Amino acid sequence: MPKGKIKKVNSKLKWGGTHPFFLHSFVSNFTPPNLENKVILDVGCGKGINAYLIRVTRDLSGSTLVGLDINKDYLDFCKKFNIYDNLVKQNLPKLPFKDKSIDFLLCTEVIEHLKKKDGEKLLKEIDRVCRGRALITTPNVVFGTIPNKYEDSHNSDWRSPDFRGFGYKVYGIGFKTTVLHNDPLLKIKQALYFFATPFAYFIPQISGILVCVKDY
Repeated sequence: MPKGKIKKVNSKLKWGGTHPFFLHSFVSNFTPPNLENKVILDVGCGKGINAYLIRVTRDLSGSTLVGLDINKDYLDFCKKFNIYDNLVKQNLPKLPFKDKSIDFLLCTEVIEHLKKKDGEKLLKEIDRVCRGRALITTPNVVFGTIPNKYEDSHNSDWRSPDFRGFGYKVYGIGFKTTVLHNDPLLKIKQALYFFATPFAYFIPQISGILVCVKDY
């Protein structure tokens, strides 16, 4: 394949999931330990980072791991590396699955890219299809959002009461602060982000990322 073509594809892919190594320890904490013979759905799967890490930390014997995304480049990437058993190209908020057919549903760093009404529709769709556990993560927008050209646009703001209203337990990661790539205080803010997590876990209002869990 010509080099120009590779560069073009990579520019489209960008990252496809933020903070995987920091975030995954918390995602893993709320991922059920027993996923044998289960149906697992990764909503807005991107390049399959969550699914890959679940594969290497859980026994998935007899399970079906499904990735859903609207981005064909991401789906092609996941297909190339056999990250999922099934891939579904679908625009949110619709989830093309039967009622109570999903045992574990992941939706990390996705809902904020939808408009608020569509995000609420997605939460209702999750209630419809999920029969086990749903796990959602999203930035905690309390003090406003500064646009960042390195990330996909955020189209809605989410706070802990939004998820509690849908029956979720809400936890926090990090500390809510504006971090820009050219910020001279970047390293200090990143350190604060890590050190604040033990407090933010129990006080999600001050956190940088919300971790929302619901059992059905």
